[in-house]
Amino acid sequence: MRKKGILVGCFLMVMVMPAAAVSAQETELTEKEATAATEAGQQGISEISEECLFGEFETMTLEGDKADQEIFAEADLSMVNIWATYCGPCIREMPDLGTLSREYEEKGVQIIGMIADVAEAGDEDAEAIVEYTQADYTHLIMSADLLQSYMSQVQVVPTTVFVDKEGRQVGEVYAGSRTEEEWAEIIEELLQELEDEE
Repeated sequence: MRKKGILVGCFLMVMVMPAAAVSAQETELTEKEATAATEAGQQGISEISEECLFGEFETMTLEGDKADQEIFAEADLSMVNIWATYCGPCIREMPDLGTLSREYEEKGVQIIGMIADVAEAGDEDAEAIVEYTQADYTHLIMSADLLQSYMSQVQVVPTTVFVDKEGRQVGEVYAGSRTEEEWAEIIEELLQELEDEE
């Protein structure tokens, strides 16, 4: 049993490390690029800010359960983190997102992962990454509905947006990864913003 655990651990390290190396070249953003991507995202959604950011959609979770826009009604604030299996910065921040998910669950906050490069439930690479990083929150796979909505505007991964119970955007579009402390500060600010609007 111990030997099996070691082999699985070695497999995950071999899988994640090349992803990080590729991503370091392809998805690392300079501060200027991140700002430009964020501004582009904000411009892209300005016309539908009073509607569900992702529109009406049907998709599946990574585990194979059906999901749609009603998933946002399950929390006061949903943090939607768009990531990819080849993205090193995405994978590196996922342990922190897992921790935040568990810490904020009782405060009306949920984290939802959207996997930009996975279109089928049960994808082995994605499942291995989620298990390795303990990012044990809901992960949605890409569907035609999602690809034709907000996802068509996403230029970099990770990209993170926050929405309320109706799926309407709250706050900014965040291009690039953040630390656990930085995300916690953003979440607290947005929770306060929602409370002030009530």
